[in-house]
Amino acid sequence: MRAIAITAFGGPDRLSLMDLPAPTCAPDQVVIHVQAAGVGMWDVKVRQGSLTLEGQQFPLILGWESAGIIEQVGAAVTGLDVGTRVICTTYQVGVGHYAQSVAVPANLVAPAPSSLDALHAAALPVNGLTAYQAIYEVLKMQRGETLLITGAAGGTGTLAVQLAARLGVHVIVTASSKNHPYLQQLGASELIDYAQTDFASAVQAAHPKGIDAVLDCVGGETAANSLKVVRDGGRLVTIVDLEQVTPARHIDPQLLYFRPDGQQLAELTKLIDTGQLTVHLDQVFPLEKASQAQERLETRHHQGKIVLRLEE
Repeated sequence: MRAIAITAFGGPDRLSLMDLPAPTCAPDQVVIHVQAAGVGMWDVKVRQGSLTLEGQQFPLILGWESAGIIEQVGAAVTGLDVGTRVICTTYQVGVGHYAQSVAVPANLVAPAPSSLDALHAAALPVNGLTAYQAIYEVLKMQRGETLLITGAAGGTGTLAVQLAARLGVHVIVTASSKNHPYLQQLGASELIDYAQTDFASAVQAAHPKGIDAVLDCVGGETAANSLKVVRDGGRLVTIVDLEQVTPARHIDPQLLYFRPDGQQLAELTKLIDTGQLTVHLDQVFPLEKASQAQERLETRHHQGKIVLRLEE
């Protein structure tokens, strides 16, 4: 099968189109014929060698999420059939989604939204689960609370804005001004252009007593400055890093790595199909242009999700 893999860690030039063996199907797995695969910063970190999983071997196929059609079903699997359109995300050794086929545990699979094509469906799993788990499980946002989302125009941010707004949360976002109309349409109430304004000062001026929570999608200095705007005893979660964040004022900052979860994916599918949640594609690249896709991602100027197309 065709797949994008690396034989050494490094830059985007390490990504190569290879002909590799197709996966076999274990009793508790299904094999998915991949139609589209999502591209995320976790893929970049794996390529760079800054995020490793025990037992990794070269050649290493990249990719943690995909949308496609079930082509094999394991002997112990029930409730899933060959030919079903599905979405899935994993992070485990030997499972890479930048490939024509991928074998995954059946419990991590969910039906693809019927209202989306494969390209849009592939944009949902990792970012959707990250946003879902941040808003509902870690931050435990409640109606009437105030939430700041930094880097809100990216894949996770755009979904988090919608999930929080659905709850009746007052959502503040940082993003470049060109993305403000889109984020306002998704439910953002206050919009700050981080390139033109010191966002922490702007939030403090508007909310002198502090806000309830922050979802940081940028990391570094942005995460550290975000802590300044949180009220005593408030919450902060980052999906990037906590390297510059020091706990203070009864605030215990959290670093979130998403958890693959088929049931939560199914909940997200329902929200999509009932019109309560939308996904937005920034750009679509053919599989063989995976290096350009990751380069686009690393600029951090994308709006929504970058996706690889494996078939027309």
